[in-house]
Amino acid sequence: MTYDLVALVDGRPSSDDILAGLQAAGEELGVRAVSDGAVVQLCDADDQPLVSVELPLLIQVPGEVERMLGPGVGPVQTPAWWVEIRATATKGGREVAEKYANSLIDRLGGKVWTSASAGAPETEGTN
Repeated sequence: MTYDLVALVDGRPSSDDILAGLQAAGEELGVRAVSDGAVVQLCDADDQPLVSVELPLLIQVPGEVERMLGPGVGPVQTPAWWVEIRATATKGGREVAEKYANSLIDRLGGKVWTSASAGAPETEGTN
């Protein structure tokens, strides 16, 4: 079963933000693009995917995040950038996904929603 996170960031993630997240997740991890570059996978030493990160999406409609994730996410100011992160059940995947998401929040502000918390934000921060 996968572990899903959505980083709801206050600013548009730049290339530097994405790279910092990849580095924070683990310098020893391999990186590969799939789906014509729409998804980046972080892989272990055996080239098995641990985490998939989708391209950021801009959410501009007030209330749209709450509609999609449920009221437990709390209020989200729009515009916000939605970065979907999915960890595999492989050992260490969840931790890698959380490091990546938290790196984005630390750099840009926002909050993280996880499937484990049933919609309650686990991490909040401001930039």
